[in-house]
Amino acid sequence: MLNKYLYTAVLAVGLAFSGPLTALAAEQEALIPNDTFFNRQWSLEFINAPQAWAMLEQSSATPTRDIVVAMVDGGIDFTHPDLKDALWENPDETADGQDNDRNGLVDDLHGWNFADGNNQIKPLGKTVVDTGAWEHGTIVASLIAGRGNDDIGMAGVSWKVKLMPLVILGEDGFGGTELLAQAIRYAVRNRADIINLSLEGQEEDSDVAKAIKEATAQGVLVVIAAGNGHEGQGYDLDATPLYPSCHQGAANESVLVVAGLNAQGARHETSNYGSCVSISAPGHGVFAARPAYEADGNRVEVPGYGTWSGTSLAAPLVSGVAALVKAQHPAWTGEQIARKIMATARPFEIGVNSQGLGAGILDAQRALSPEEKDDELYGPWKLLASAAGQPPMAWVVNDQGKTLFTVPVGNPGDKRGVRSSFVRWDEDRRPEVMVSSEGDETGAWRIYRLDGVLLAAGQTAADANDKIKGGVLLAAQDVDADGRDEILLTEAQGHRLWQLTLDGLLDGPLDLADATKSLGNMAVGLQRPIQGFALLSKEQPVSKLYVLSDYGLSDSQDINTSNPERLVMTQGRSDDGREVVVLVQSGKPTYMLERQGLLDVVDYEVPVVWWRHAPLGMAQLDVPGALFYDVWPK
Repeated sequence: MLNKYLYTAVLAVGLAFSGPLTALAAEQEALIPNDTFFNRQWSLEFINAPQAWAMLEQSSATPTRDIVVAMVDGGIDFTHPDLKDALWENPDETADGQDNDRNGLVDDLHGWNFADGNNQIKPLGKTVVDTGAWEHGTIVASLIAGRGNDDIGMAGVSWKVKLMPLVILGEDGFGGTELLAQAIRYAVRNRADIINLSLEGQEEDSDVAKAIKEATAQGVLVVIAAGNGHEGQGYDLDATPLYPSCHQGAANESVLVVAGLNAQGARHETSNYGSCVSISAPGHGVFAARPAYEADGNRVEVPGYGTWSGTSLAAPLVSGVAALVKAQHPAWTGEQIARKIMATARPFEIGVNSQGLGAGILDAQRALSPEEKDDELYGPWKLLASAAGQPPMAWVVNDQGKTLFTVPVGNPGDKRGVRSSFVRWDEDRRPEVMVSSEGDETGAWRIYRLDGVLLAAGQTAADANDKIKGGVLLAAQDVDADGRDEILLTEAQGHRLWQLTLDGLLDGPLDLADATKSLGNMAVGLQRPIQGFALLSKEQPVSKLYVLSDYGLSDSQDINTSNPERLVMTQGRSDDGREVVVLVQSGKPTYMLERQGLLDVVDYEVPVVWWRHAPLGMAQLDVPGALFYDVWPK
């Protein structure tokens, strides 16, 4: 693995360019920042960033937490005036020489240098052969997160985003694929929203491909530079595939590969192209920041800015726009953001050869413009189902409570109550609705399309003598990162559980407890700390919590309660984006908070800003007779 290399996209310094092909909307209000060099940043006007900034300024929507972009690259000069206050801070780490967050990395306060094995994320102040490689990380960082409208320097696309620097490239611009996979997984475990990869290589690496699929399956958007050819000509990626640009995400979604354009809106001659490309953005003569000191440490008469070319510049423009979309729609996953950006790409001008350049030209204004059908396409949705005493029905509603889909899910005379979950069952990009009936001793389950078409049905009982105590509860999650969910059916008042895939039930149920002691079990799907399930087994005298994932069933954690038969579990997100599992009985709740890939019991109340799953349903005061079960996107 270590003998395989990735190389940063080539940068050309100080290239001149003619006036940009402007695409500003005449009637749309624009926010023109007061940064000194903004008049040189044609790329931002070309993608309609000023209009997007104005829209966000006028929006009442405020993200509940910082949007985080992980930058897998070289080191960045975080002391640069345009990158002040841009660094992500690891909330689980303290500068004390200890591994506080238990991830094996000491004092990873703002990220990590995987190339050197330390927390030095700034390019070292010493002479290097390849100055472009030494500057590369700072250039990319400034295009994503350069602080705008601060009366100094230049502006990035997303002024308030936080950067998580993950250094895998050495001073020569090279880095091992093993380090790339490690960095991607670090970003996912530390709750990055977007990962920017402005690098390229010739080797296809299975572990890197797996890491990208894991990231996208967990809701992260991965933005990748298409890469640059050599000797003034870009490569056709269909004939000469390069990586990671030709790696795919879960179900081929949540990855945006970016080609580079010149100021006239045509492909920059050195930019790669082909079917791997998703979208195009400026990549020629792009003004950006460089380290505010020379490689040998000189700080005298160093301007800290310049002009470069390459797809390394195009990718961070897309990452910046993605961060703006995430700020506008905090509940959207990488898949929803990618689909919105591609759906709103601006068409190429007539006469431009756009073959192999993706969906069109990146357009920040259009990406942030609300469309009437956005909630139907991207969510967020809530799944409600009928309580006992009501005809069997499921409803999908938006954030404002408007019903988007009504799904009859059984015989109108069956009023036992419906248990439900969203599930990714078929190959389209919409979820399906899975249901079971409360107390059904056969453990019957059904999966419906949103238009009411029944797609699949079955039962967990092996025969007529096999009674499923209390019926089954439902949970779904994409455990193996293939874009489809694995489903867990748990015995509501018993001790067994069944795993269901597209191919059917896996052989035999899994027993969690002695039948004489078991009071039932339930599960919720986990997005992070790991793709899998939190699984509660209610037992006398001590209940137990497990994590079930692709790696198997974890050791249990004891949950001591006075009334285990009344113990219920729900799952949500905290105000800082962590996974929270809440176990409640008649007394004080127990909170399991995600910390660095583990679910830790915490002794304080965690503010849950977004409930995600409730196996037994939660009453909806504004919708009598309905219970809340799940949200989409996951």
